Amino acid sequence: MADVDEIIDYIKSLKKGFDKELFQSKIDELGYLVETVGLDYGDFHTLFKVWLNLSIPIPKWVNLGVCIVPQEKVKQKTVAYSLQWIFANYDSSSNASRTGFLLDWLTAAMDTDSIDRNALDVGYEVFYTLLTYEALTPYVMKLLYTLTKPTDVTRKRVLELLDLAKKREGKKNMFRQIQVLLGLFKSYKPQCVPEAVPSISIHTAFRNINEKLLAQFKNSQGKRNIVSKETAHLFWTNPFNSISIGKKADPLIPNLEFSNIGPQQYDNSKKKSYLDFSDSVSLLQYSSHQAMRRPARLRALLCNPAGLTLLVIASDTEHAFLSYDLHHLLNNCFLEQSPYSYVEKQDFLNRLATYQSTLLQGLPVVTLFLAQYLPFWNEKDFFAEILKLLEWVNVQGSNHLEVILDTMAKVYHRANPLEQRAILNTLTTMYTNIIYASTRKRQYFLSMRPSEAAFANVLSLVASRISDMSNKGLQVSPESMCMMYSVMRAEAKRARCEAREGRAVGAVPRPLTLALPLLSGSAAALDTLAGLLLLYRNIFTAAKRRTKSKDQQYLRQKQILKCFSLDFVSCFYEKILSERKEGIVFSKLHPQIVGKLIDLIPDADSKLSIRNHLAFAPYTYVKVQQIDRRDDDNKLWFKAIDEEFESLSHFIKQLMPELTL
Repeated sequence: MADVDEIIDYIKSLKKGFDKELFQSKIDELGYLVETVGLDYGDFHTLFKVWLNLSIPIPKWVNLGVCIVPQEKVKQKTVAYSLQWIFANYDSSSNASRTGFLLDWLTAAMDTDSIDRNALDVGYEVFYTLLTYEALTPYVMKLLYTLTKPTDVTRKRVLELLDLAKKREGKKNMFRQIQVLLGLFKSYKPQCVPEAVPSISIHTAFRNINEKLLAQFKNSQGKRNIVSKETAHLFWTNPFNSISIGKKADPLIPNLEFSNIGPQQYDNSKKKSYLDFSDSVSLLQYSSHQAMRRPARLRALLCNPAGLTLLVIASDTEHAFLSYDLHHLLNNCFLEQSPYSYVEKQDFLNRLATYQSTLLQGLPVVTLFLAQYLPFWNEKDFFAEILKLLEWVNVQGSNHLEVILDTMAKVYHRANPLEQRAILNTLTTMYTNIIYASTRKRQYFLSMRPSEAAFANVLSLVASRISDMSNKGLQVSPESMCMMYSVMRAEAKRARCEAREGRAVGAVPRPLTLALPLLSGSAAALDTLAGLLLLYRNIFTAAKRRTKSKDQQYLRQKQILKCFSLDFVSCFYEKILSERKEGIVFSKLHPQIVGKLIDLIPDADSKLSIRNHLAFAPYTYVKVQQIDRRDDDNKLWFKAIDEEFESLSHFIKQLMPELTL
């Protein structure tokens, strides 16, 4: 008997007028090898490609295809080649029979779990296109029906199917096939399909597949199941997720009266429970020294401030039990169907946010939930509650934190201005809370305290994402005073926290964030900018005292802020254009543009200085308009600034004291 390589070489060498008896004997040998030994996947894939491109009569071609079945599941590369072949040949009438059999081959593999379903899902669009060809519709129908997901159902596709059904009304079988697919679409999204579309038995719409082909795949499946070490399990539907009108679900946060029923009811030494106390102080004093009987649902303690405090001082075992409970509860309520109302869920999230702020730390289970929920969030439901939860996050899950920050950045760019301010403020609070958490000795719900390096990496990640998000927002709306001022306040809030806690700068503001206040008409933004630069100056001075070794990030951040500080100082010394190369904001101005500015604006450096900035006109014009002498003019100008703008006044006193004389 020939081996597989000889059979492959023989099939490759087939030419017109080949010996039909020899060909049949080779097919019989191949069929025997497939049934007994099985095909190695490499041999199968080679034979599969040769078979598809073979030019022999269709009956012989089909008989050969029946024998080409692998002992493993059909992999992605074979499925991809099949789809390419179909896409190249489906519109040829001479290849309709071959295309139909290949579709049957894929269907048989799918029915016997002998193919990579993820790879087959990629071909959904190709299969859907084949519906427009009457000859191929019966072959592709079962593939389409099985692979269709709710996300594949659109109004456009429903209209296309209705149009096909109208064209095929006279052909009963073809009309029934389209109706079956429309019925499936209706079950997924009833709002997209007309009410008049009937429900039809699917078995009347699917054609019978070649019995020998199906038997070969079932034989291969049986062999795999014998040697497989995977065990299949039945999954029972969780009644918690079922929606029942006549049955009241357990409350999300049960009452404390929900007592613990178990071996503790037979204890010889009676333990006090939470219900034995009338005030929270005595309850806390007793629980800190004595063991107590806890409620069967620890989340019942979320219902009042005393319960929150008790959860804070609970043991690691109870924290682990609560995390397990919250994990399943959050998944069931927000990632699956649940019987709870919007108001109940809203209250639950509020209490979780309150617990995190009481704990002064993010719960790992809540951070994981946010990473899973936010990518599918509709950006409207529970908006305020989600922002409260985001203020405290777990620093151990840096991958989860990346997902959260990336998602919130997308939400930020799609939001209205008020929502943008709320999101930016929340993420800034998240950053300052992580800084605070890094100074604490005890961390709850964690097996070990995160290292200093972990905190530094997370702080750098959060700060850089906030800076990038703010910078892109300013690029979209550079004229928005609301956007610019909220970004400046957020930067100042981060810098104040870094200076107060002695942390390194997470990320310096982007150039546009620093440059826009100079170009805007807001004196408050300029005052905030001056305060921000002073804060960064203090941070870098403190860092220089703490350590002598400086990494590349530190030096790069320091250089950016130094260059911009030179820009800001040049605006006071009236050298904004003449010394632009020393800074960063105006350094890229083309010499021709600079020349035109100098030609069009007499004494351009003076006109573009901070002293003549439009933002300060309401505060300085009346007081200095009748003074001609320059020295007195500067003094009066500084006096007006000193009375109104504290940060700007400090900036001038520290960096340019001669302007105050």
